[in-house]
Amino acid sequence: MDILQFFGRLHPLILHLPIGILALGFLMESLARKEKYSSLEPAIRLTLLVGMWSAVFAAISGYLLSWEGGYEETTLGKHQYLGIATVVLTSVLYFSQKKKNSKIGKKFYLPVFAVLMLLIGLTGHLGGSLTHGADFLSEPFSESKESDQITIENIDSARVFHDLIQPIFKQKCTGCHNESKIKGELLMTSIEGIRKGGETGVFLIEGDIENSLFLQRVHLPIEEKEHMPPKGKKQLNKDEIALLEWWVEQGASFDKKVGAMHQTESIKIILDKYTTTDKGVFALEVESLSERTIQKIEQAGIPIEMVAQDQPFVKVTLRGRSDLDKKTFDLLQKTANQLIELDLSQTNMTDELLPKLANFPHLTKLSLQQTEITGKNLNVLNGLSYLEYLNLYETSLEEEALQSIAQLPNLKNLYLWRTNISAQSIEALKEEHPHLYIDTGVDRSLFGTAQLNPPMIVVEKDIFTDTLEVAFEINFKEVDLFYTLDGTPPDSTSEKYTNPIILTQTADIQVIAKKEGWQTSDPAQKSIVRARYQPKEIRLNQPPDDRYKASGASSLTNFKKGTTEFAAGEWLGYEKSHMTATLDMGQAVSVSNITVSALEATSSYIFFPKNIKVWVSADGSYYRPIAQKAIPTTNTPEPPSLQNFTLNFDQQEARYIKIEVKSNLVNPTWHPAPGAPCWLFIDEILVD
Repeated sequence: MDILQFFGRLHPLILHLPIGILALGFLMESLARKEKYSSLEPAIRLTLLVGMWSAVFAAISGYLLSWEGGYEETTLGKHQYLGIATVVLTSVLYFSQKKKNSKIGKKFYLPVFAVLMLLIGLTGHLGGSLTHGADFLSEPFSESKESDQITIENIDSARVFHDLIQPIFKQKCTGCHNESKIKGELLMTSIEGIRKGGETGVFLIEGDIENSLFLQRVHLPIEEKEHMPPKGKKQLNKDEIALLEWWVEQGASFDKKVGAMHQTESIKIILDKYTTTDKGVFALEVESLSERTIQKIEQAGIPIEMVAQDQPFVKVTLRGRSDLDKKTFDLLQKTANQLIELDLSQTNMTDELLPKLANFPHLTKLSLQQTEITGKNLNVLNGLSYLEYLNLYETSLEEEALQSIAQLPNLKNLYLWRTNISAQSIEALKEEHPHLYIDTGVDRSLFGTAQLNPPMIVVEKDIFTDTLEVAFEINFKEVDLFYTLDGTPPDSTSEKYTNPIILTQTADIQVIAKKEGWQTSDPAQKSIVRARYQPKEIRLNQPPDDRYKASGASSLTNFKKGTTEFAAGEWLGYEKSHMTATLDMGQAVSVSNITVSALEATSSYIFFPKNIKVWVSADGSYYRPIAQKAIPTTNTPEPPSLQNFTLNFDQQEARYIKIEVKSNLVNPTWHPAPGAPCWLFIDEILVD
């Protein structure tokens, strides 16, 4: 950046000086005309002098800033001319200040000063219009002003772009992309401008979330220069991002109505919030959970997720768990006021545990499908006055349970497929509650295309030293499980699971579920690593970044696996650098493989290693290479994930082992920030 461009960008700072100084001068001039404040007289001339020169500098810096372009020409021209007029009038006042008591001065001096104040106001207004839009000042008084909370009486008849998407753009984007200030040559106040895009390319690609430029920039870290909206501006919340992605995925139509577009369950929940500003549970004043409480619940193995960025409410998914008991719900009791969505499908949930749910009065969505409940005591849920969604698919629900269901005041969606409820009883319930939607067949968005869910892989730990027992579980009857231990996809010819497996070596487990009349499940996968030895000492060629240093080098050999939360304190992070670790086993040992555990989260600039090399030595001086593994760099965005990279080799006798882990150093060309420094995250190096 050259010096002139730098000085031009000081304009937002400098312009406030003449405004404040000259306003102070006008106040002192008005007061000094009274004898009580006549002592202010000497300071007025100095104020005018400083005000004049600060106005000169503000005008020059503003002119230099205009060279960068992106401003509406007519408004810019008016702003510049009024800025110059301000400088001229301030100079006139300064040089005529000594003669203000003359016959002409007494008549014109103070009125001219008042005109200067008016001129400063007009100039500032035009400056604000350039940066924030022409209606920035008047918008609070406009009858057509959209508030942060939009109310739509009939959501299905609402126009997706006009009623949902455009208000988001107006609140978060058009301040920098309007007719007065077209930053990056992108105009977002018109459909034509959005379709055209800006200087960096097409704004969006219909049906393609990953390659739509504006969504890429929304997901960049807020510290990144290209992140949108810029740091310091009002950011998009989780619901707004979800709506934007839904709109693009559904074809980015500018004229479709909400009812004509496919809606997932999560989108329906968001759209439901637009039907009224004070509706149901969202109108309650509830405190947010503390970070300490959330951590305690997550440490107990219970995943908890915020429903929306600006709401205190949470949802918990325990789907597929077979270890639920009273202690589980006692721990969840800490979320009694905040929990509004609870998924207990395919768990060991029973009638005996059902009363525990009465302790969560704000539940709006409850999933109990494929559990052992019969509904004999379903009346314990009658106090859930906010419950809108109840899923009882494939349970042993009996007829009498319908009496309890009928007492739920706000229930809107009920799923009874594959229960013991007769068609006649269901029809009677429909007649009694005509606004209640009752599903008695397969809803693909809820249950898939009759596809089995992946089995659970039950194991005490991911790292073991001798042997380890592994079991597979699925909460579904008459299902066959097939598995492999070498990472290859299993099928019906693979090993059939009958009893727990005893592992004696590293295994990449994959297991599927098969049942006649159902689609085979996707494979469940897990990597279990045997680490026969734990090094006595480990040295690093260079320390990790101070922000991600865990417990230092020892974190790589403490047998504690990190999670996808890379800031949780178990990972060593290296930015734009490789890592080399040297292990001292204490004595010569027989080794045949080395495993390096790494993390990838492309949106956070974290990539798996590019290459891993292993050397061994008997004396710590002479090292000979024994294995290396090249790892291809992903060419698509990937969610956070962990992976163990194992290097197998012929058995070697060695005391010292050197492992070089090479980073990609910079983001690949397809990344939204190509060429920016990327990270390497390692949490374990295991020796077998």
